[in-house]
Order: sequence, then structure tokens, then C-alpha cells
Amino acid sequence: MADKNFKSSLETLLKKDSRLVDKDKELNLAMIRELADKTDEKLIELLLSNEEATKKFFLTVKNVLVFKQHDFKFFLDANQIDNSYTDYENRIGLASGNRLLKDSGDVVLNFPFKDCVLEGGQSTEEGTDEYFLYNEEKDKYEVKVTKRKEIFFNEVCTSPEIADTPKG
Repeated sequence: MADKNFKSSLETLLKKDSRLVDKDKELNLAMIRELADKTDEKLIELLLSNEEATKKFFLTVKNVLVFKQHDFKFFLDANQIDNSYTDYENRIGLASGNRLLKDSGDVVLNFPFKDCVLEGGQSTEEGTDEYFLYNEEKDKYEVKVTKRKEIFFNEVCTSPEIADTPKG
């Protein structure tokens, strides 16, 4: 429970520095980590202004406080300080703004005709396909290269194979 209270007070403390928050007023973990790596003076002062943060992230050596960067960054990661792990718990996918596209009812992958297929030869990234042709004069196979052939053809699909497009 003490760590949860400390996490909350640390978040409040870090939000006092406008450089550490994004446009949505959420903490920017990447910026915090970057400033910690650089031992940014303002970040250090901010942490030193809180007694609990000073005890947790600083070590006293001959009356000098030494910033424990590793401990600070580990705490940020372990306690999910920037909330990046909680927006879409256990969900991966394309998003627009803060919404996953699969949650939106208005996302459609459109093709010119629902019963057509575009078949592409995707054997290489360069847009070429290699094949072997037997040369009778040399009595061996030779490698031939041709441009990729993409075929657009119409195939009649059954009704269940065609998804209904939402009417908008």
C-alpha cells in the first residue's frame, strides 16, 4: 500500500514539470527517462523537493546526495507510471486517436468489386520473380527473371463469402 501511495504522490510531483506531461496531461515516460539519463537539474530538484522521493532515489555519500538513475527508471517501469500499459489492456491493433479501429463500426476495407480478387506474385520485394528454364543447347537449367505478374480477375463468390458493407 505504501508503494501505491508513493506512486500516486510521485505522479503528482512529476506533473508539476510541464516538460514531463503530454497534451492530454498524462506523464510522458520517454521524456522522463531521457531527462533522468541526462541527470537534468530541474528533474533532480523536483525529486529532491519530496522527502520520500529523496529517500528512495538518492544515496548519501560523504554528505553528498547521488541520484540513483537505475532505481528511478526501474520504479517508473515497474509501476507503470505513464499509464501506457492500461489504455488497451491485453489488446493489440490499429488505432485512431484513443480508439482501436476494430471497436469502431465504421471501418471497412473496400475493394472495387466484392467478387474480384487481386492476385500478386509476392515471391520477392523487388517486383521480380525468378524461374528456371531448361536450355537444350547447353543441357542445363538457366535462371530467368521476369517482372511480377499481378492478375485482377473476377470470381463469382457465394453470398456468405461476401460481407455486407455498412450503409452510411
